[in-house]
Amino acid sequence: MVAATLDNTLGAIQIGAMVAMFLFGILTMQFDTYFQLFADDHLGPKIMVVIVWVLECANTICSAAEAYRGTITYYGSIAGYQRFPLMGVATVLGAVITVIVQCFFALRVWKALTNPLRYIGAACGVAAFVKAVAGIFLGTRLMVAKTLVEYRVRYGWVIRTLLGLGVAIDVVIAVSMMYFLLTKRKSGFASTTRLVDRLLAYTVRTGLLTSVTAIIVLVTFVVMPNAYIWGGFYVFLSKCKSFIFLIVSAAGDNPSPSIL
Repeated sequence: MVAATLDNTLGAIQIGAMVAMFLFGILTMQFDTYFQLFADDHLGPKIMVVIVWVLECANTICSAAEAYRGTITYYGSIAGYQRFPLMGVATVLGAVITVIVQCFFALRVWKALTNPLRYIGAACGVAAFVKAVAGIFLGTRLMVAKTLVEYRVRYGWVIRTLLGLGVAIDVVIAVSMMYFLLTKRKSGFASTTRLVDRLLAYTVRTGLLTSVTAIIVLVTFVVMPNAYIWGGFYVFLSKCKSFIFLIVSAAGDNPSPSIL
């Protein structure tokens, strides 16, 4: 078992918070691009984009404040840094962000596929909602937990289950979209085929981005429970999903990109 050190505890949280702030900067740029290029978009997508950005802003502030507590308030004292209330708030916000993004893509799967395959999208939406409820519960428990060790021992199995479920949802949605695009590729013209090829490559990359990040969180949580490396990756996990969501929203209402 890996021993806790300043590098793999406070250092991991600090690096994770810095990456989260960097990704939030990219998200803000994408947010501005969306409203510049798609000012005539429907009100619904606009509201959803604003909600995701506001939640990500609050999530980033909580992550940065938690890093401040670890590196400044509890400077050099790992033993004293046992409670993570702001990380609990960030967990709740991340659960809300994730359910919005995953339900957004599940709805795309529902619209893209025909019966009975379209129910894959419905199943993913239900699973995402259940995962969000459990994630909010975990976040509230982390807010009041006396120590991270106590929290991890008591709810570790729930955390592992939710991380695995999140990976499964992302993979199923990505595979479903790839299936739809492959069926369109076979029946399209040369120009359409080239577009579908680009969309296929995009789908693979976006699915890998969120899935690999979630798998890293899960593996580090199981293998190195005493270290906070998993927390360092977790603080920017929602950013990966939001980044993809904003990119897809910026695709507008064109038939092909909107499938994603």
